[in-house]
Amino acid sequence: MKNYIKVLGIAAMLLLTACGTSKKTAKAQAYKKAATAANAASKKSKSNEIQPYDKVITKEAKTDTGLFNVHKIDDAYFYEIPDSLLGREMLMVTRIAKTASGLGFGGGKENTQVLRWEKKDKKILLRVVSHNVVADEDLPVHEAVVNSNFEPVLFTFPIKAFSKDSTTTVIDVSDLFEKDVNAIGLGSRYRKRYKVSRLDDSKSFIESVKSYPLNIEARHVKTYNAAEPPSNASTGTISIEINNSMVLLPKEPMKRRYFDERVGWFTSSQIDYGSEAQKSKTVTYLDRWRLEVKDEDIEKFKRGELVEPKNK
Repeated sequence: MKNYIKVLGIAAMLLLTACGTSKKTAKAQAYKKAATAANAASKKSKSNEIQPYDKVITKEAKTDTGLFNVHKIDDAYFYEIPDSLLGREMLMVTRIAKTASGLGFGGGKENTQVLRWEKKDKKILLRVVSHNVVADEDLPVHEAVVNSNFEPVLFTFPIKAFSKDSTTTVIDVSDLFEKDVNAIGLGSRYRKRYKVSRLDDSKSFIESVKSYPLNIEARHVKTYNAAEPPSNASTGTISIEINNSMVLLPKEPMKRRYFDERVGWFTSSQIDYGSEAQKSKTVTYLDRWRLEVKDEDIEKFKRGELVEPKNK
């Protein structure tokens, strides 16, 4: 009997010891998880902090100068945006440069939009500008039109660094071209037609980003998972190469010419709330090239002599 009681006592002690050890282990694991999470949050916070220029744009960077200086470091691409170009309007034309069999043709245009880069605290915003609804700036209705035509934010970029003279801002634009941004990717009609479910990040990448004096050309390969791809159905995917051409627009807008329905022409329309009739009116303009005679050649032009247009 005494031996039985001793055995029960030893078992109880072992059980209490095991419970204590288990609690300590659980506490240690919880502390370790909390420390790991805090460390990850700290690293993320540091990665989002604005760094000295030389720590972001290192000696390994391959730089292409132009409208924005474009820096390539490993697989990452950085834009260095001059303050003078913040707020300027730029035209973005999206084309499918290379396509899968059965999905349109190479070079086909997917989208055209006007963009504006803006600085907001520690971020750069990329906004989509609309000129579909307008009113003269001098009219009282202009503010109401602007407030009813708020510009959507297409993408946001944490500021990575400033140049040494603080006249340019550096951002990482890799995600803009690597993630699934509908406005600069595959069009909605194709997504519906081929039952596209999502972008396959592992099979999507940036091909190149090149900068020129007035434009930036970006090429990226996108691979989408699709239930009914137009070709190579066994893969369950669609791969295309997209070209995004961003062109700086002139500060001074081109003089507009009204459309005359008696003459066939390509046109664009706006809804004007500043008409004298005190109601909205659809106004249609001709689509045309900006060909203006140089000031010094106006007399030659009047005489019928051959002259060259202004470079704008």
